[in-house]
Amino acid sequence: YVNSYDNLKLHGYYIPSFNKKSNLMAIVVHGYQSKATDMIIIGQMYARMGFQVILTDLRGHGESQGTFTTFGHYEKYDLKKWINFATRTYGSDLEILIHGVSMGAAITMLSLGLDIPNNVKFLLLDSGFTEVGKTFTNTRRSKGLKIFYLGLNIITYSKHKYILRQIRPIKQMRKNTIPFLIIQGELDTAVPLSMAKKLYDVSLANKKDLLIVKNSKHALGFRDDFTLCEDTLYKCIKPIFNIKKTYTINNE
Repeated sequence: YVNSYDNLKLHGYYIPSFNKKSNLMAIVVHGYQSKATDMIIIGQMYARMGFQVILTDLRGHGESQGTFTTFGHYEKYDLKKWINFATRTYGSDLEILIHGVSMGAAITMLSLGLDIPNNVKFLLLDSGFTEVGKTFTNTRRSKGLKIFYLGLNIITYSKHKYILRQIRPIKQMRKNTIPFLIIQGELDTAVPLSMAKKLYDVSLANKKDLLIVKNSKHALGFRDDFTLCEDTLYKCIKPIFNIKKTYTINNE
């Protein structure tokens, strides 16, 4: 557990690495209306690659306290808490990978604006949006959903002192230099492929990759083609984390 900036008790699970001497850490951030245990296969994948793993429950999800979600506006501070907790608890020399899915990917990108420790060496961004408002108001959405978005802004401002327009992960990606891999479903309508391409294009990172999973919908890339996603990830991170093949799933 960690305590949030506003004194909520945030819950997570720790999975040890198959390599007991590892100084690698993967912090996994699930999406909206999901929970840490939904990410257990992802956690197992990283453990087999040689990472220690923390699966987080976002505020208002799983075993964490909280009664509302802010689509990343406040959750980005929670993620920074987990990063600091990891380095304090498991070693200041940790090399950290953050894996975010959907809203979790947005939170990961938003956290880049908080002066996070330079222990963070890689980002896996699965189906993250550029701006939360555009997920409600893109041309494929119904008129009713667009009206709901306007009403939701009134609620978020009156109760939590922010508006959804402030949640713009693309703003932080424009300044990002941390290597990353974006995974995006070809048939994603919630977060269209154009968003993934825009996030990829604007980043200043020297090492960046975009994997489009054919015939896959929102945040289902790993489910629809786990081997492709895992192999692509492995190729991206092997030189960064010096991963030994003995720890990969295909070479146990």
